[in-house]
Amino acid sequence: MANENYIFGMHPVMEAIKANKEIDKVFIQSDLRGPHVTELRKLLKTHKVSSQNLPLGRMNHLYKKNHQGVVAFLSPIDYQPYQEVISNAFESGKMPLVLILDRVSDVGNFGAICRTAECTGVDCIIIPVKGSAQINGEAVKRSSGALLNVNISKERDLAAVAEDLKSMGLQVVGCTEKTEDLIYSVDYKMPTAIVMGSEEDGINSQLMKTLDAKVKIPMIGNTESLNVSVSAGVIIYEAIRQRI
Repeated sequence: MANENYIFGMHPVMEAIKANKEIDKVFIQSDLRGPHVTELRKLLKTHKVSSQNLPLGRMNHLYKKNHQGVVAFLSPIDYQPYQEVISNAFESGKMPLVLILDRVSDVGNFGAICRTAECTGVDCIIIPVKGSAQINGEAVKRSSGALLNVNISKERDLAAVAEDLKSMGLQVVGCTEKTEDLIYSVDYKMPTAIVMGSEEDGINSQLMKTLDAKVKIPMIGNTESLNVSVSAGVIIYEAIRQRI
């Protein structure tokens, strides 16, 4: 972990959160107890910072010095409020194109999607606080640096975000195998949010209920599905094809 930018220790991590430092994830020793841990967890929830419990052995592997059971990894980017990004797009006369990534956890997939999104002018990528790939130096590398030039928003409840986007005038389209409609059946020239599900189980059930449309990529060969980063590229470029 020598190339990572991190903070260790209970009080330094809490102070960093209070100072609104961009923190990607906090690792907490599993058996850590006490009022300071309780306060830390409240801060994490309030500031929408992802956390993970790890046994002492894993913590020692992450950082071999006196970490005091808490290690925070700083994000290489500043997260943006999606409402502001979309409002700015509307004000500039643009039809917003947003990408919602529901628990895309592989850093390679995430980086590749960010690269495609930046190349195609996607206005914002929205990810969940928990379950998404860690935004770190490796993610930036996998995106060929594109991650530094695309707006990323991190939110706790993606289903609530989808409903909010609909109230702002966007249609929410889910790319899923659980439909007979193809990706070509939707009009992407209107303001649109495209939802991509996780590598393991696709779009979660609560988010699925919010969708205005469900579409799938046609599959002709024997393989059942595409990699999520490839799927994202296919549907995003269909949207771009229609728009240009």
